[in-house]
Amino acid sequence: MNQYVDIAKVIGMKQTLKAVKEGKATKVILADDTDESIKKSIIECCEQHHILIERVETKVGLGKASGIDRAAAVIAIIK
Repeated sequence: MNQYVDIAKVIGMKQTLKAVKEGKATKVILADDTDESIKKSIIECCEQHHILIERVETKVGLGKASGIDRAAAVIAIIK
């Protein structure tokens, strides 16, 4: 379940958007239970920059998979 713990990443909407815009993100993982406005911003940015989006079920699950003790709406795997 901790599949993203040892991978270079950023966590959260602002950091993810920054990584995508700067060309540092290779993939984005987005939780399905994230607020629609956040999902829309992430999806639009990723589409503009041709970044693959992987979907997961919950923010809590994504947080745990990232090795943090709180929910995470989105993370970006970075170069």
